[in-house]
Amino acid sequence: MLQLAPERHLHSIFQPVTEIRTMPTLPPLGASEEEWRAFAEERCEELKPHVAEFILERFTYKPRYVQQRVWRTFATVSALSTQFDIYIRMFVKPNDYWPRECLVLARIGFTKERAGHGRALVQRLVELAPTFGYRYLAIESANANASAFAERLGFSPRDNGRHWIGMVDAVQEALNR
Repeated sequence: MLQLAPERHLHSIFQPVTEIRTMPTLPPLGASEEEWRAFAEERCEELKPHVAEFILERFTYKPRYVQQRVWRTFATVSALSTQFDIYIRMFVKPNDYWPRECLVLARIGFTKERAGHGRALVQRLVELAPTFGYRYLAIESANANASAFAERLGFSPRDNGRHWIGMVDAVQEALNR
């Protein structure tokens, strides 16, 4: 089985997350890429225990068997095992597909499909939006299944359905239906 990187202590990463913080102050719109990258990396570090908690609630893994990592080059949180593959980027450089205040699901895959894991993950991310400051959720490079999933959850297509984006409030509304 896969294990955590040795520089992290399991007891600090896998403690239940009970503290809900207020939204962080976003860098100003004219801030440099370096300022945004530092901000995004901090938010990724703060997101890790929330992702770990989600994984431990949904799957039968013990904490030591969940591999989780923050990628410094892209402000990305990844979690990987034989049952799931999650790759999340935060506060990406704005482009034609999504704005800066966006959390991008670059990869979301589960061995057991149609078991509610994706919906539960999106629900958790919607709940965390005020804590982290993102206003949009996006799904990058969606296949047919991910596109159908995104459409059900109130996301709008970009680039002929290759990418999907939704305002957090609109996604929450779709989840409540």
